Formats: sequence, C-alpha cells, structure tokens
Amino acid sequence: MSVNPDEGENTVDPVDEPAPDSGTATDADRLAALFDTSPEAGLLAVLEAVRGRNPDVARTLHAVLSDPARMRALKDSGLLDDPPTHNLDETIRLTIDAVGVPHVAVNLITPEEQATAAIAFRSGSPEGPGTRSLVDSLCVLPVVSGSPLIIDDIADHALLADHPTAVSGEVTAYLGIPLADDEGHVIGTFCAWDSEPHHWSSAEVQLMSDLSILVQELIFGR
Repeated sequence: MSVNPDEGENTVDPVDEPAPDSGTATDADRLAALFDTSPEAGLLAVLEAVRGRNPDVARTLHAVLSDPARMRALKDSGLLDDPPTHNLDETIRLTIDAVGVPHVAVNLITPEEQATAAIAFRSGSPEGPGTRSLVDSLCVLPVVSGSPLIIDDIADHALLADHPTAVSGEVTAYLGIPLADDEGHVIGTFCAWDSEPHHWSSAEVQLMSDLSILVQELIFGR
C-alpha cells in the first residue's frame, strides 16, 4: 500500500506501539502492525521514534534496521564499499530524463543514518551531505513501511509539513520506492524529488517502479 498525502489536512492521533506479543511476534511484526493500523499511523510512529519521542517504537525501529539478515543484505549490495561495487550513475542519470524530475538518488538506510549510494541532478552538481541522520531522512519511511511514499506537496502533508527537508526547502515533492534483495530485506530507496510541488502521475509512479526493478537487478545481480 502506497502512502499518498493527497487526503487534505486530516490529523492523526498519536499511536502507541502494540503491546509486545508473548508468543512469536518479531520486532518487524510489531512495526508492520503499526502500518496495518493505517499508513498514517505507521508514519507518525516512525517519525516520533526517530525524533526521540517514542522510546518503545525507537527500540523496535532500531531492532528492525539492525536485523542481521538485513545488515547482510546491505553488505551484499556492495553499495557501502569504498568505492561502491556497483556503478549506478548511468541509470540514475537516465532516470532524470525518462521521468522528467530534477533529482534522483539511491539512498541506503543503516541503523544510524541515511547514506547516498548514487545521485544525479538535472543541472549543477549534487550538494549536501552524503549521509544524514534518520531524523532528517524521508527515505527511512518507505524503507520501514515497505511501500512507496508519494508526496505531491509536502506543505499539504499533515505529518511531514514540518519535516527538516520541508522546512529547509530541499524537498517539496518526493517519490520513494523501496529497494529489497531477493529475500525481501529492504535496504534503501530509489527516489526522486523536487523543490517545487509536483503531481506524480500514475505513469511516472509506474516508470519509477519499473526502473527500481532494474536498479535492484544491478545491485543484487538478478
């Protein structure tokens, strides 16, 4: 299920983490349950966690992001190597023209931060840090939810209007597609963004989704 903000100014009540299951529920199950309640409830819980306002969910989030199998997928991607094992620059540059967006990147999410593995700008050179904290990351949200995050105008988003990337003017429109290995471990996103509002058409979303499959194949050799 994708998360699209075009639902007006609806507010979302704070959501507490579901009570731990004394049986076999995993951290991933508990986090998934938040998004099953509603995509907005899941986003709110993760935002509160990375901002240090919900310690219970923060512990669950850290456990999910640092899961050994997921960490192996990050390592196997080769994108955290110096230099990266795979060169995604050409695919990223082609996406700029194919989708008609000014910025495209592959961003990885570690338990501590967001790391940019590949990036392209329509004009000029990429600016800003190669890494950023999770509190400054939009990509952590589709990584945790496992679903695309689609934002036409972040100023109209009930939960993200005060996000650091929105406040700084860096991001107004955003589309993030989760990237996963063959076992379904989501390591990051294939994302595009604009500093101006942009309505993501169904054709653009489909094209980004199709290109994300190509990116996954380049990374994991499918």
